[in-house]
Amino acid sequence: MNKITIKIILSLTFIILLMKGLTMANTNNDKLFYGVDIDLNGVGVDVRVNDIPVYFDDEKGQLTVEVPAPDSIVDGENILSIKTFLPYDGDSIVENYSEGAYVTATLFQQDLSLNNGIKLKLATATVKLTEDHVSFNIENITTKQQKSEEIELNKDKSHLIKVATTINSPFPQWVWQDGKSIENNSQNFESLLKKYQTIHEALENKDLEKLKALYSKRAAETSIAYNLPDEEAGHLKLSVGVDMHDKELELYDFQTEGMRLEILANGKLARVIDSDKDQPILYFNSSSQLIHLYKFMFYLNKQNEWVMVR
Repeated sequence: MNKITIKIILSLTFIILLMKGLTMANTNNDKLFYGVDIDLNGVGVDVRVNDIPVYFDDEKGQLTVEVPAPDSIVDGENILSIKTFLPYDGDSIVENYSEGAYVTATLFQQDLSLNNGIKLKLATATVKLTEDHVSFNIENITTKQQKSEEIELNKDKSHLIKVATTINSPFPQWVWQDGKSIENNSQNFESLLKKYQTIHEALENKDLEKLKALYSKRAAETSIAYNLPDEEAGHLKLSVGVDMHDKELELYDFQTEGMRLEILANGKLARVIDSDKDQPILYFNSSSQLIHLYKFMFYLNKQNEWVMVR
C-alpha cells in the first residue's frame, strides 16, 4: 500500500472577546483563551509553546493563521519558539530563501467573557531570512524586554529562536507535568507504538466505549483548556468516534514504515511520527481523495503506562 500524504492547512479563527486596555490582573480567569498568531512567507516553520507543537509547515508559500494553544500553557515561564528551515517547493526543497522570506509568531491571550475581540499580546518573535543570514527581533511584551540581532545561518540554513513570558495560568497543573521523563530509546518506541495500535483496533472494531476510555484524560484536559463543562464535552470537541461511523471513510492499515519516536515538552511528552510528521493512524475519503490524519501526544505515568493527553 502506498502512503498518501495530503497537506491540509486549517485556519482556525476564533471570534473571542477582550476589553480594550485590559490587563492580566483583571481578566476573568475562567474564560481566558490562549493562541498564537502566525504570519509567514517563503519559509518552513515549526512553531511551539513550551516545546509542544502548535503549527508545522514545510511548504513554500504565504500564510496568515491563528492557531489555538490553551492546552500548551503552564503556570510561570512559557516559551514561544520558532524553528525556521528551507521549505519544499513542489517535490523538492529550495536551495535558498527567496527575497522577503520571514515569519512572525505572537503568543496572545483573550478573554472570552468580553465583547470586542482585542488580543493581549504576551510575546512575539520575527525572523527574516536571506541566503546567508538571519535577523530576528524578540519581545517579551509583558516586561517590555526586547532583543534584535543578525547572525549567520547554520549550515543547513535552519535557525531556532525562543522568547519567554510569564503567565499566571488559569488552568490547573496538567497531568503530564508530573509524568516521568521520557528517554528516546527502542523500548519506549515499541511500547508507544503498541498504544497507537490499541487505538487503531478500537477504531477498527468501532468500539466507542474503549475509544472514549483511551481518550479520557485528553478529553478531560481539553474541556478545561477550552472552558467546556465536562469530559463529555471534551469528547465532542475532539469528535471522538465520529470517523468510524462515517461510511465515506476507510480506516487504513496500521502504519509502521519510517516511524520514529519524538520527545516533546522538554522530555515530558512523546509521539510516533514519520519524516512528514504523520502518525500511524489515518482514514481515507475516496470521494474527496483526502485523508484524516490522527494526531496524538502521550505522557508516561508513574506506573510506566502511556496516557494520551494531547
